[in-house]
Amino acid sequence: MEIYQYEATTREGNIVSGTIEVPNERSAIDRIQDMGYFPLKVSKAVEQESIISRLLSSAQGRITEKDIMSFTYQVGVLLDAGFPLERSFTILSDLIEKKKLKELIKDLLSQIRSGKSLSEALSKFPSVFPVFYVNMIKAGEAGGFLEDSITRMAAYLENAHELKSDVRSALIYPAFLCLVGGAAVILLLTFVVPQFSNIFTDMGGALPLPTVLLLSVSNALINYWWVMLLIISVAIVLVRRYVKTAKGRKAWDRMKFRVPVFGTLFKETAVSRFARTLGTLLASGVPLLSAFQIVKGTLESDKISDIIASVRESARKGKGIAESLRKSDIFPPIAVHMVTVGEETGRLDEMLIKIADRFDIEVRTTVKRLLALLEPALILLMGLVIGFIVISMLLAIFSVNELPF
Repeated sequence: MEIYQYEATTREGNIVSGTIEVPNERSAIDRIQDMGYFPLKVSKAVEQESIISRLLSSAQGRITEKDIMSFTYQVGVLLDAGFPLERSFTILSDLIEKKKLKELIKDLLSQIRSGKSLSEALSKFPSVFPVFYVNMIKAGEAGGFLEDSITRMAAYLENAHELKSDVRSALIYPAFLCLVGGAAVILLLTFVVPQFSNIFTDMGGALPLPTVLLLSVSNALINYWWVMLLIISVAIVLVRRYVKTAKGRKAWDRMKFRVPVFGTLFKETAVSRFARTLGTLLASGVPLLSAFQIVKGTLESDKISDIIASVRESARKGKGIAESLRKSDIFPPIAVHMVTVGEETGRLDEMLIKIADRFDIEVRTTVKRLLALLEPALILLMGLVIGFIVISMLLAIFSVNELPF
């Protein structure tokens, strides 16, 4: 059993808070609902942000994806409880503690009170609410199912956040391994090796080739580290600028989908994001052609955008979209087959969501496989580098008897 803190609203719109002891978060939500409340925020009582996280949060104060995900979920809960839109935003403006988010909600509330629709108010903040978010809300308003649109949007954001969190969590250990291993190598080259270098220099005579190479690298790192740092910085800046150009972006697109192993991961991620975004838009009542246009603007790949433009043109002419997807080298046969079934049964939105769920699992599986290869590869690489350093030193020491005294 674990203790959970909660904040909820009553049917009258009053905010209540407290703690409950339940096995998991789902049970906590069920318990709160059984009490006649509508849960707005549920979290473990033992969970606390680290000092570093709090410092970064207070220093930046920016609105994060997680903030928007929580905001969307809370709006959906309040609307589901039967509260009018204006009343829901009033409750949230009192509930939210983060200053930037509170200011945003108050600004949205002010615009809603002035007679603007929610989608019009959201469109004033394109850096916070992307185009597809605004269009889903607009479709919900036009079709009279705003509550459903917000609920789907919350589910979409939650799925996207979970996938990113899984990938980031999986990369923590390799990143830590690189950091520690790199620090160990730099420490050896800048502090340990120079001590032996002075001894070997005083002795004179020829040193083994590995030792000479090692001493040269150590000397370059100590005396010209700033040159190396400058070269690396300039190279990074030039590559980033090139990738931002139309030619560079297309070159990067072509390359990343062809890279062994990693190319598969890029393809699976692209298919998942395309399917989930398009499926969520269609389920929210956005017309097919408009949905394609929105999806095209949310993807960061020119190659995928070109494919979507081709599919949209086929759809505009009355043709099925599965045939156009089949001609691409990005969408695998299983995804195309599921789209075909969705078109034939009139349940394209449901099939697209299933495709996204399927490829989210594929992405997680691929990441795990990559990490299963990456971790031993990093350990082996660090072992070889450190082993080379140690062997180079030992060769020089073993050759001491051949040096003149």
